[in-house]
Amino acid sequence: MSELKRELGLGYATLFGVGLILGAGIYVLIGRAAAMVGDAVWTSVAFSAVIALATAFSYAELSSMFPSAASTHTYVREAFPQRSLLALLSGWMLFFGGVAGAATASLGFAGYFCRLLNLGETWFVPVSIALLTLLSFINWWGIRESAMLSAVFTFIEAGGLILVSALGLFFYVREPNYYQFNPRADPLTAMMVGAAIFYFAYTGFEYQPTLSEETKDPEKVIPKSIILAVAVTTAIYLLVSVSVVRLMSWEELGSSSAPMADAAARAWPQSFHLLMAIALFATTNTVLGFLVSSSRLAYGLAKEGVIWRGLARVDEWRRTPHVSAFLSGTTAIAVVLLTEYLPSATGWRLAFGDREYELIDLVGKTSSLAVLLAFILVNAAVVYLRIRKHSNVRYFKIPLNVKNIPLLPILANVLIVLFIALSFNDWIVWLSTVSVVALGVALHKKRG
Repeated sequence: MSELKRELGLGYATLFGVGLILGAGIYVLIGRAAAMVGDAVWTSVAFSAVIALATAFSYAELSSMFPSAASTHTYVREAFPQRSLLALLSGWMLFFGGVAGAATASLGFAGYFCRLLNLGETWFVPVSIALLTLLSFINWWGIRESAMLSAVFTFIEAGGLILVSALGLFFYVREPNYYQFNPRADPLTAMMVGAAIFYFAYTGFEYQPTLSEETKDPEKVIPKSIILAVAVTTAIYLLVSVSVVRLMSWEELGSSSAPMADAAARAWPQSFHLLMAIALFATTNTVLGFLVSSSRLAYGLAKEGVIWRGLARVDEWRRTPHVSAFLSGTTAIAVVLLTEYLPSATGWRLAFGDREYELIDLVGKTSSLAVLLAFILVNAAVVYLRIRKHSNVRYFKIPLNVKNIPLLPILANVLIVLFIALSFNDWIVWLSTVSVVALGVALHKKRG
């Protein structure tokens, strides 16, 4: 069987991670977080950075020990070898998060695209499917080409964020009070709820290890790329959070559907369409990153022998996992079709009490919860491996240890549990997550 082609160095691996993390989330989530927190939204950004970095350190250490495309599955399996189902579920939840993320971001792209071209909502699904099809082709064509395109888009979307920051710092409209919290909540609660919302703008680094088998010297490169990616995005996020409230009040940011574009337009009216165009690159980059990562994860799981081995096939010409790439793309398209057409075809409405869900929002929140549950397993795995396999070679080790026990993964899990308690209290989200887990159980196949 052909092996994947090792093409990536530290630069591309880091830019791929930065592109995955930045993505489209920041363009919306900063407004939602500001609505909860107030001018002090930067405190939520900083707090969510702590939990993201703490979990990123776990992925960095584990990827230095086990450079595998199966990533999360391999880490949990090595820590808990008698719990093969638990390992499969950790990988499956990340795969679901990837394809659901690709579907959600593709619809976000379609929204921006149709708004810019004054197209009706009937174009959302065709545009979304066209994007997923094109990027699936690029995913098959080659990892170097995918990484190069991602790098270009990353520079563009980062440039948009830096532009907004520059406008806020040098052409500000209002003078914020950086210690003013939303008066409707106590400061600690406001900060925590805002962090729970904004934290999802940090997700993406967990998929970097899926590139291990296409990276040169992955034991050393992947850990560095994870930490660098989270550090770079943290710096950009903090800069944006202190700048954007100088352009718009936190109430206005919270009510805006395009807070970054609307904020920039306060200082430079012509920048609105520029920021909307940059959002197209951001959403495209998110879709591409999720398609690449989820396909490599499926490839790794198949190679490990825990799902259908056909997904481990490698194209002899392009040396990419073409079957897994096809699976990721078609599954994302299926999610788009399901979430957009099922309610209209059946008249089905997701209403629970006084709250009504769009089906795509339910899919997005379910994938977020699934990824957080996988994070808990990964953080537990790195601690347990320090005890069980303390003599194993580690090219990267988590700092802040007490008797060789790392404190950051423990802190991360405490914060994750707190975030889940604050943000996931709708039973329908838990029910849909259990359904995803049940599908993973059905896919389970013992090695052998």
